[in-house]
Amino acid sequence: MALLAITTQPPQAGRSALEIPDIERKRAGLGDLKQSWIMVDEYNYDIVERSWYIEPDQDILGRFSKSFMVKIAGMFAEARSRSGRVNRLD
Repeated sequence: MALLAITTQPPQAGRSALEIPDIERKRAGLGDLKQSWIMVDEYNYDIVERSWYIEPDQDILGRFSKSFMVKIAGMFAEARSRSGRVNRLD
């Protein structure tokens, strides 16, 4: 599984990030954040069944819309060849 970071810090020059619109922040349960971005040029790699970071009974905060997920996936696919993978299997 690829996990993309969400941050409230504006991306540095040369980084690939997608700003999260207000409506999508609210849908995802991130309404308290004034401005945020999804970093698409770096990702954490993990396996759900063995993850130390994913709790199986954890409550879902919210979700992004399907159209926004398609946009995220497209940007991630474009950046993937030059993105950094952080292995979380250890």
